[in-house]
Amino acid sequence: MRALLIEDNVRLGEATTRSLVKAGFTVDLFDTLEDGWHAWRSVTYDVVILDIMLGRESGLDLLAQARAAGLRTPVLMLTALGSVDQRVQGLERGADDYLIKPFAIEELVARLRALGRRPALTADVLRYGDLEYDQGAREICVGGARLPLSRGESIVLERFLRHPDRVVTKAQLGDSLHSLDQDYTDNSIQVHVHRVRRKMAELGADVTIRALRGLGYMAVRLPPAGTCATD
Repeated sequence: MRALLIEDNVRLGEATTRSLVKAGFTVDLFDTLEDGWHAWRSVTYDVVILDIMLGRESGLDLLAQARAAGLRTPVLMLTALGSVDQRVQGLERGADDYLIKPFAIEELVARLRALGRRPALTADVLRYGDLEYDQGAREICVGGARLPLSRGESIVLERFLRHPDRVVTKAQLGDSLHSLDQDYTDNSIQVHVHRVRRKMAELGADVTIRALRGLGYMAVRLPPAGTCATD
């Protein structure tokens, strides 16, 4: 499982990360709401571990923002306070579970794995034009015809579908594709984009990915058959 941990207590965050890595997780740790939000939007995570109090900012606000943006990743909230009102607020904003500090790492691991066994929470369908992307099945669909995607292809496509008609730079794609054991080069990014574009065309989608020299790429709608495209 790949986890995003947003915790402003550096020592606690680093200790939790080490323990989760030993338990077999891949963990991206951020200590600010801004950096954590950027990662959440850019990378496909299996679970998010979110501290409620992030300095003067609130993890509850970030959670509400993520749900409003359509991010369905299961979220476990960490809190030093165990009030019923606070838990209710979190659940109303889209939290899936709570853990009160201090906590045993064994309990955190067990709760995260339980969230990971609930595929309905992570399943989501993104749509653009006549193209549908089923994140749970990792498949694209047009009119009932389906094609599977590799992990890299699915990460690339999700980035475009969450930001249609907007430029996505190679650096942003690289951030999305980055993992602890592999850095993606410009060439490998181009390969992923090409494969996604080819599968879109194979299904006859009215969507494609255009390269914008010096800028990056953009997911765009194709003009109807028989019409001329204009820039």
